[in-house]
Amino acid sequence: MAAPSTAVRSLRRILKELRHTLPDRERSATTSYIMGQYRHNVTTDQQYCREKEEMEYIAKTYGTYIESSRRYLALYKEYHGLGERTVEETCKMIGFKTPNDPY
Repeated sequence: MAAPSTAVRSLRRILKELRHTLPDRERSATTSYIMGQYRHNVTTDQQYCREKEEMEYIAKTYGTYIESSRRYLALYKEYHGLGERTVEETCKMIGFKTPNDPY
């Protein structure tokens, strides 16, 4: 079986990230829009004399943006201050032990 093209891999990456990010009702509209754009731009590279890899580059960039945004939100939720923390809570959060802790 042949390996999928770069465009197909980028499309899969975007759709995978959208599954993690968007609720179902928004995902279906977004997915149909993205699929429509992929179908529309199959011949666009030849019709408008754009660079051959332009749409693939945009897809890769968009996939990276979605993934990075999801990861940022996860880190923000984990480490954003929810008020004052005790020294013990802070140590546990970053993997240290306090001197009073026997284990």
